[in-house]
Formats: sequence, C-alpha cells, structure tokens
Amino acid sequence: MRKFNGNLSLMPLADLVQLAVHSMRSGTLILNRHGEQKKIYFQEGKIIFIWSNCEEEHFGYFLKDRTHISQDILDKAFTESVSLGLPFIGYLLSEQVFLIDQLEDILRKAAEVVLTNALKWNTGTFEFIDELPRFVLNSPIRLESIHVLMTSARNFDVESPGNQVNAGKVLNEIRDQIKEGNFELPPIPDVMMELAEKIDIPTISINEIVECITDQILVSKILRICNSPYYGHLGTFSSLKAAVVFIGLKSLLSIVTVHAMSSFSPCNAKEIKKVLQHCLVCGMIARQITQAMRGNHELAFISGLLHDIGKTILIDMLSDYLLLPDEREQLIEENHAEVGYLLAEKWNFGSDIKDVIRYHHIPDQAKENVNLAEVINLSNAMAYLNSQPEEIMDMTFTSLELSQININDLLEQVDKLDDEAGEIVSIA
Repeated sequence: MRKFNGNLSLMPLADLVQLAVHSMRSGTLILNRHGEQKKIYFQEGKIIFIWSNCEEEHFGYFLKDRTHISQDILDKAFTESVSLGLPFIGYLLSEQVFLIDQLEDILRKAAEVVLTNALKWNTGTFEFIDELPRFVLNSPIRLESIHVLMTSARNFDVESPGNQVNAGKVLNEIRDQIKEGNFELPPIPDVMMELAEKIDIPTISINEIVECITDQILVSKILRICNSPYYGHLGTFSSLKAAVVFIGLKSLLSIVTVHAMSSFSPCNAKEIKKVLQHCLVCGMIARQITQAMRGNHELAFISGLLHDIGKTILIDMLSDYLLLPDEREQLIEENHAEVGYLLAEKWNFGSDIKDVIRYHHIPDQAKENVNLAEVINLSNAMAYLNSQPEEIMDMTFTSLELSQININDLLEQVDKLDDEAGEIVSIA
C-alpha cells in the first residue's frame, strides 16, 4: 500500500483533487483538523463516495433528508452490503431501494457539501492512501471530480467572501500538535545509541569508546572543542583518546548529539547550524561560570550545549508550513523548550539535563536543579552578542550569586567564543 501525506496549508484540497484527476488515481484521501475527519474516495480519478465524522455530512444524512428513508433500513442495507462484499451504493441499486439518478444526485450533493466545508480548512493534514475499502470499490456511480470541485469552490466563494489563509490558525494547529505529542520526533542516531550503550557498561575502556567514533568530521570537532582556549586546557590534544579522557564521557556524548543534529535536516542545514553554534557558545560560557563557582562544570557544559535542541526539531517541522518569518520565529521561541524536553525524554537524557532544557527560560520553575537552570539562563543571555553588562546585572536569580562571576570579562570573550564555535560547527 502506497501513501503520501502533508499539510493542507502547503498543499490545499483543490490541488489534491486535481492531482487525483490528472493521475487517474484510485484511493482514499483523508483530511484531518482539530478532531474533524473527512474521507473522499476516488476510483480512476473520479469520486465514488464520501465520508465524514460530522453528522450533517454523512451520506446517510443526505439519503434520509432527500427520501425520508429510516435509519434502520440504511443500517441493515450497509451491514448486508458489507457481508456480501458489494459496494453500498451498488447494493441499494440492486435491492431497488433507490433509482440510479436519485443516488447520483444525492452523492453529488453530499460530495459538494463535504468539499465546500473542507475548502474552508486553511490548516490541517492530509493523507492519500492507494487503497479502497470493499464497501465503495467498483461503485456504479462515479462523479466527475473537477465538476464537483468547481461547484464546491463557487459555494465556498459565496459562503466565505474574502477568505484568506489565517496564519494564526496555522500557529494554533502546530501548538496543538506539540501539546498532544502528535508529531514525529527523530529516532536516536546510531552513533549516539552505540556510544550511550558502551558508556553504560561499567567495565568499558576508553579504547573501546574511541573505537566507535569513526566519523572523521566528528573527530575533528571533538579535538577542536577540546583545544579551544575557552575550554580551559593548557596545551594541545592530538589524539582522540586523550581528548575523551579530558572532557569525560558525558560531555563526549553531548558533542556527538550536537554533531548528529547538525545533519538532521539537510534542507535547513544553515539555520540549524546557527542554533548549534549558539548552543556551543552557551555551553562554553556555562562551563566557565560554573568553574568560577566551583560547581559541576561538565554538567553545565552539556546542559548549555543541549538547551536549544528543540529548535532543531521545530525548524524541520515548520518546513511544511508557509509562514511569515516573524510568525515562524514566534512559534519556535514559544515552543522549543517543550519540544526539546520531549526529545530529551525520548532519547533518555539525564533528569538534570531534561529539566534544564524544559525550564531554561523560566529557571525558577525547574524541578531538579534550579541553580543549573539559572546558570544556563544566564549563559544563554550572555551568548547573544548584543547583551550588555547592565542588562545582565539586572537579571534576578534565586540561587545564583552574580557577585561570584566576572560578567565583564566573560562578555568580552563572547565575540571570540562565537567565532570559535562557528568554525567548529562549520567543519563538514
């Protein structure tokens, strides 16, 4: 069974119907939006039946409205048509319940109503499956799809004058998908899975860890990060083993994660690399802040490196929608923390890191480690090049003492950090 799917904001119903006609396609077009569902059945490009979970769009509703036939008779006819393997409309004709002209007129009216209402959907999803259920297959009535579409379009114009795509509806739809978890998260990359499994083995050796890192681009990035003066090591690493010993296995896994995400969505590679560059800067700043406070600088680096991972998912997800840049940016900013948390859950990140990803913009709500969330919140603000000392000093925290940190010194390093991170991320 072949199928393809997408969003109605990108490929409207009218285009889908015309596609079915021009390719003489047979199958089921399924439309979904906010719990509503409509199905249009095509055979060789012609409409042979419709279905909807809206009561006033049922084919049975139109049958009863036009002929006053009882629901009991319709239910019995449908059950018997299914048991005999006959199309429902064909069974009604064979039992002489209706004349063919009557049924064709009723089906046309039902199809026009369903299509007219579906044309109002500026948002929603579609799926076209190259399969027809037996109760519609080889129906004796086949409507000219273009004629039905044209009539429906005229009705739509009358009912919805001046109708335009509502970007707000698109945003609400995607928010609903995120809230309900109704979207695909990428599977954990193979290199991450292999590394995570090896790290969990208590007796594993560094050599065995290093052996699973065969991607030379990844090796270059690890060495470049470790040799960065902002990582705090005096000297130069030339071997991967020495670098891994220095940074630790958890930091290694986070670097591998960021590397894997950099190739997650090739068509959005430039934008995703920009996000990852910011994350790397944030991680470096967080590490220095935590070192000054005598805290867990490895965990701080990891958390900073991964805090915006949800943005990479949303950038890819939004490729299916036609949005203005400011609307798209708004959606990413408002939802990336929750999407990042869902990804961290799926990939089994540690509880501290999941908490930071979810609450790095509202650190006082963190459940696991408020101090770490506040460090990332501060590092995130400092990582943006337009942050000024007075703006940073005006930030308030519940557990983080800004007096322990040399804000001016760190801000002076941001430009260099950003250049260094840009070179690391661009290695390909």
